[in-house]
Amino acid sequence: MAVLTPRKIEKLPQLRVLFPNLLNRNLSLFKGKLLVSFEQAPLEPSVNGTSIVMRVLKILEPIEPLVEDATIHQLIPVPGALLKCVSRGRIQIREFESPYLKLLPSVEFPALSLSDGLQHDLPKLRKKTLFADLARTISTLVPCRLQPSDFVVLSGRKGICITGRHVQSQKRTRIPYFCKRTPFPANTHGFFYMHINPRLPLVSGQIRFRITPSNDPAQFENGVDLFSRGEPWNIDIVQIAHSAPLKEQLHCDGYAKYVQALSSLSLSKCQTRRLLCYLEQPFIADLSHPNQAIGIILRDKIAPVLSFPIMVDRRNYKYVYPYTGRIVVRFERSTLQQHAGGNFLVLRVLKILDPITPADPDYDMYLPMPRVGSLVVVANNRVRSFDLDEGNSRLGNLKYLPSLPDVEPDLEAFR
Repeated sequence: MAVLTPRKIEKLPQLRVLFPNLLNRNLSLFKGKLLVSFEQAPLEPSVNGTSIVMRVLKILEPIEPLVEDATIHQLIPVPGALLKCVSRGRIQIREFESPYLKLLPSVEFPALSLSDGLQHDLPKLRKKTLFADLARTISTLVPCRLQPSDFVVLSGRKGICITGRHVQSQKRTRIPYFCKRTPFPANTHGFFYMHINPRLPLVSGQIRFRITPSNDPAQFENGVDLFSRGEPWNIDIVQIAHSAPLKEQLHCDGYAKYVQALSSLSLSKCQTRRLLCYLEQPFIADLSHPNQAIGIILRDKIAPVLSFPIMVDRRNYKYVYPYTGRIVVRFERSTLQQHAGGNFLVLRVLKILDPITPADPDYDMYLPMPRVGSLVVVANNRVRSFDLDEGNSRLGNLKYLPSLPDVEPDLEAFR
């Protein structure tokens, strides 16, 4: 059995035998074929107030007992009734446990006329369910207010449409994992929440996803954030600024100042996801990539910064990127003697995420390999530097960023 989504079939664990034989629970007491549907019912044993039950819609093949006393131990299913079982001498409604089934929306259909045959009725049910099961409504983004109903399973999905419970807008916001074709990793289930670092500018806030083993909000503190490409996966300010439902939800959750700060920014949808809100903010650099594209958040807009390589060997009129690996770096204002009186930035290596190796095993180390704690050095042991006054307007935008040199970088946020 599987749960259908627009671009994904999520396979479910195999259901237990509906009418198990007491001597061997892997064998059934009956044979035959039923047309059934899952429903949500307000049953007392359920943790969240509802249980997943199964209703018999039609008997497709006659139900016949496989053992003599089958009808003593189990009730023969009847069209229109919920599936029932006998447990310890008591007749009970059969319940099914699955986090994926509880993600499916409950869509009320008109009474099905199954007398005309199976093929006539299934397309209506399938069409309405197929494209509805990605939409989720969350009650809050504040960690201390989370409810079990805010628990979301993202495993295998390429995106999810979300909105807030108290949002008036009819629109939903589709959130992809990384790009439209990349699904969320396995075992990605937990809660969306708003993350704001009080030591940093307000616009640095972002919506993250906390992975927890179950829908119990008490497990939030012991959970871990979802990571993507070395840093916490997030819904950044560009996505939030273009989402009316998310802004309304944040406003209801008490983040009105954050929403107001977004409203003052001039944003386009084509923005880089690597954004700096203060000069010394760490970011990930790929040594094998020719360009490190970043943007900076100013008071009224997001300004692009000229893409630049971290290290490039320009000997023999060639552009060679000598190393592979990812590192965490940050800009710093230069205090070197050769930069005295100027407005220069340098790059400091804070952490090595992937082992740094030469792209060519025979490379002569003309450019020294980056080391943690040191400045990035290029040819002839010269420090890699950036002159903010040389006339490059995009690079010069960096000088408008606030400088917070005393903020201790959170290197645990990079893996």
